[in-house]
Amino acid sequence: MQSNVIPVHRSCIDWAPQVYFVDEVVKNLKAEVARGAKLKCSKCNLKGAALGCYVKSCRRTYHVPCAMDISTCRWDNEDFLLLCPVHSNVKFPCEKTRSKKQAIQKHPTLPHLPSHHSNPLEASQDDSKKLVFCGSALSNEDKVLLINYASKIGATVTKFWTSNVTHVIASTDGNGACSRTLKVLMAILNGRWVLKVDWIKVCIEEINPVEEEPFEINLDNQGCQGGPKSGRLRALANEPKLFSDLKFYFSGDYVPAYKEDLEDLIEVGGGTVLRSKEELEAQRHKCEVDSSKLLIVYNLDPPQGCKLGDEVSILWQRLNEAEDLAANTLQVIGHTWILESIAACKLQPFVN
Repeated sequence: MQSNVIPVHRSCIDWAPQVYFVDEVVKNLKAEVARGAKLKCSKCNLKGAALGCYVKSCRRTYHVPCAMDISTCRWDNEDFLLLCPVHSNVKFPCEKTRSKKQAIQKHPTLPHLPSHHSNPLEASQDDSKKLVFCGSALSNEDKVLLINYASKIGATVTKFWTSNVTHVIASTDGNGACSRTLKVLMAILNGRWVLKVDWIKVCIEEINPVEEEPFEINLDNQGCQGGPKSGRLRALANEPKLFSDLKFYFSGDYVPAYKEDLEDLIEVGGGTVLRSKEELEAQRHKCEVDSSKLLIVYNLDPPQGCKLGDEVSILWQRLNEAEDLAANTLQVIGHTWILESIAACKLQPFVN
């Protein structure tokens, strides 16, 4: 009898938050089983429920089969996240930049494709030049392709954006446009490659990596062109970051996780986020000479479930609150100005 064998359901491995794979070996399983053993399922009240709600403050956890039985749970098959019925209106990371993905389903139907860490003995490059791939809105077939290729060349695949990602591999539509995801926007700000899946396919055919530039994505699904290349060239030239010298204050209500992502994008882009009205007032006096450097941001996304008439009223209210804060001295922008500027890697004109 093998003492190191831990019997576990495949679906439970697939959705266990802290389990990952190195080659074909499951890692951190013992610790995750121990963690789950302390957690009681919110549906059946039995322990062993390792799958928690994506909302950090939520204490609901489930066995995977129990969660599947709850029709009002929402599932993200790209990043392998769950939202409980209470928080089903919260946006997943892949929804936060308003991209529309097929990855969001009521029930998971396809297997988990884990982050795949390569064997360092197989790596053809030293650690300082190691390739790190991150997929964006890929089909499950393309995820398998990406993971298999990474395994062959000793690269790493990560499900989430990290600062060491070298290539974002994104799905594209018939026009060659990719979805405007958080991963793509982060890649633009950091000057990393944003490539079509075809690059992986050609690399496999040629056995070795091929030149990236012919496969660089030039268009996103909201019409912005040239952002990835401009971001890359900006980084190569050591130019100032996109939001350098700009300060942002968020006015009004946002989905907290979405606001956090916007703040992260601003800070990665070299901008400063003012987190209190006291900070805003202090900076207002410092920016008297050039008030265009201090921006009041209001939310252009209407609350979910609102009627059209209510949406208009809410957006007008948000705009008025932002303009009151600006007091005719500061610049007011909708939050989409941030996304448009990053997607084009160029500060967009202010609309007065």
